[in-house]
This record gives sequence, C-alpha cells and structure tokens, in this order.
Amino acid sequence: MNLQGHLRGLAWELQDRFPIIVGNGGRVLKVQGERPISLDSGTHHNLRAVSVNPRDGTALIVGNAGTVLLLDGERFKKIPVPTLENLRTVAWNHDGYVALLAGNNGTLFKFSRGQAVMVDAGKANLRDISWRPKTSSALISSNCFAEEFIPSPNLFTYDADTNIVGAMNEGHLDLIGVDWKQTGESALVVGYDVVWHTGFIGSYNGTTVSPVSFENNHVYPVAVAWKPSADVAAIVTATGQVGMAKGTVFFWNGNSLNLIFSAPDFFFSDVAWTWKSNILAAIASTETKTFNA
Repeated sequence: MNLQGHLRGLAWELQDRFPIIVGNGGRVLKVQGERPISLDSGTHHNLRAVSVNPRDGTALIVGNAGTVLLLDGERFKKIPVPTLENLRTVAWNHDGYVALLAGNNGTLFKFSRGQAVMVDAGKANLRDISWRPKTSSALISSNCFAEEFIPSPNLFTYDADTNIVGAMNEGHLDLIGVDWKQTGESALVVGYDVVWHTGFIGSYNGTTVSPVSFENNHVYPVAVAWKPSADVAAIVTATGQVGMAKGTVFFWNGNSLNLIFSAPDFFFSDVAWTWKSNILAAIASTETKTFNA
C-alpha cells in the first residue's frame, strides 16, 4: 500500500483489526484494509513511535520536541514531560501498567498512572525498548557514542522495581532495534558498525551478545519483531546512502536468515506482528536513512 508522507512507526490495535501508523508532521493513521483513516493528533511535530497497551488498547505515541500523546479511540491527550529532546521509542510492559519512553541524549521516562518520571540513563541517544516477558525488566538499545564521541554502552537493562538502568554491552555498534523472544530466553538486537559500516544482528542471552552471520556490507538492520506464536523474527533494513543497498525484510528462525522482500527505493523504519494472527506489517519510505530511523 502506498501512503503519503514520511511514516516512521506502527503498532497493531489490540484486536488486530488495523495498524496504527505515525510519522512526520504529526501524522497518525489507522489503516483498515485499503482505507487509511487520518486522525488529528493536534501536533505538527514529527512522530516516531507508537505502542499499544495490552490491557486497555490505548496507545502511547512519542515524537520530536518531547511530544507524548495518549490515543484513546480517536481522542488524543497530550502527556506533559519535562524535556524538549526528540523521543524515539515507547513500549508498554506486558501487563499494561508501566511504559518506558526514550530518546536522544539519554532521555528516559517511566510512565505509569498517567505520569512520567525521569530515569537516569546516561547521555547517548536511546533507540528502542523491549520488555522481557513475564518480568519487570526491559532492554534498551542505544548509540555507542554520546555527545562529542564519548564512548557509551550500547545496550542497557532497566528494572521497573528498582527504577535502575544498568549497562550490558559496549563496542562500536549503534544498536537501533531490540526485541525479546516470547519465551524470554533470548533477544535479538540489530544495528550497524559505525567504523566499518557493516550491518549487525546479534542474539542476547541475558548476559552477552553473540553476532549472527549474514551478508552485511552497507546493509543496516534497524528494527526487529519476534512473531508471538512461533520461533520466527522479522528484521527490516534501511541504508545510510541511497544506491548502496536495498530495503529488505528478513526472517530469522534461530538458525538461518531468509530474504523475504527487497526494494531499491524504499527503506524500512519499523516492523510489527499482529497480537494473535500471522500478519506482519512494515513501514518503509524513500526518505528513511539508517542514522535517523
């Protein structure tokens, strides 16, 4: 389906009837079949990510200049947060009572009972969040440098009970996407090597990150999503420079990486499975670049 504008993030509504899609200029769409329905978000800031609450079906949306919106049906409520940093990612936990919001310069908030509380998470740009199933902990992926090339951990763990962030991995990788497998035994992390300009896919077992082998020259994975009902993960890629690589969708089954789709002009920023069925949706744009996915 071709949609207008630069769209960045998506999540399926709770009954799997349609994905909610967000993007630049405050765009929020519900795509039902071939019919996109545009909602008035009340903002013109670029929106980057959306997460649906598994308890009540409301959706948290985050974006530039500290924008946080709560979508209930077709009504938006602005959530005040004490920052003007660009927020890149948001994720509800598995019972829908706590969410994390994260973004540039180590900006991290714990959101619960309608309020956002700041959490200390360093200075690097935080890129993605995934809660470990049946636990109160989450993984947060990050760029590997902060400010003027100050080395930073690129993977953190967060404990909702203690409200403490801990460093789990370091190196010259910008880790852009992360997702726990539904069993909670491992997580996939994806990104790229900032020195060698090669893509990276890694498996995290709770203590260490092990690389997954693939043809990675200028192929930059930016998002990953495990299928809820099977041992299959979808991984999507973008590029740092048009003409250097294609936007691709891979399936990873734990042993091999299989190419499902590729396009020379569209580059992906997000991917999501439905809650209960076997449908996959991914967002791509001609404007998406790895560094800004």
